[in-house]
Amino acid sequence: MIDNNRFAYFLNVMHYCIWLHAISYSNFMHKLVFGSIRLFARYMCSRNCQERLYAYLAMREQQLYEFKYDKKKGLYIGWAKYKFDYIYSCYPGFLSFVILGLIYKNYGAVNHVIAMTTLLVTIVICYIPAYKAVFADNRYLKYFKEFETKGKKWHKKWKRITIVFCFGGFAIVIFGVAILFDIMIGLENFRFPILGH
Repeated sequence: MIDNNRFAYFLNVMHYCIWLHAISYSNFMHKLVFGSIRLFARYMCSRNCQERLYAYLAMREQQLYEFKYDKKKGLYIGWAKYKFDYIYSCYPGFLSFVILGLIYKNYGAVNHVIAMTTLLVTIVICYIPAYKAVFADNRYLKYFKEFETKGKKWHKKWKRITIVFCFGGFAIVIFGVAILFDIMIGLENFRFPILGH
C-alpha cells in the first residue's frame, strides 16, 4: 500500500504517466516501422521469404519484450526516468535563475563558476526530495502497482495534468531566464514587478 504523502503521490503519478507515454509513443513507432517492413515484404518478397521474415520479427519482438517493458531496467522506464528528471529539474531551474539574477542585482557580474554552481546546487538540493519520493528503493513500483488498478477516468485526468506539468516546466524555465535577463540587461520595456526594480 502507498502512503498518504501528496508530494510523493503527485510525482509518482507524473513518472507513471510519462512512462505510459513512452510506451504508447514507442508502440506507435513500432507499428509504423514493422508495418512498413511487412508492407514491403508483402509486395516485394516471395512467400517463402515473407514467412521467414515474419517468423524472425515475431522472435525479435518476444526477445525485446522484457528489455523494453521491465519496470526496473527496461528501456521505457529508463526513458521515463530521464524525462521525469529533466522536466522536474525545470522547476528548481527557475528558482536558480531567479537566485542568480538576485546575486547579479546585489553584487554585480558573477563569473561562470559561481553561475554554474548556483544552478547546479539549487537543482540538486531540490531534486533530493523528489528522488526519495520516487526512486529511492524503487518506491515507484508500489505506486505503479496501485495506479494500474485505476480506471480510464483517473488515467485521463492525470494524463492532462502531466501534460500541464511537462509544458509548465519548459514555460517556467523560459520565465526564469527572462527574469535573469531583465535584471542583467535592464530592458526598459520588459519589467517584472515582483523583483521591485
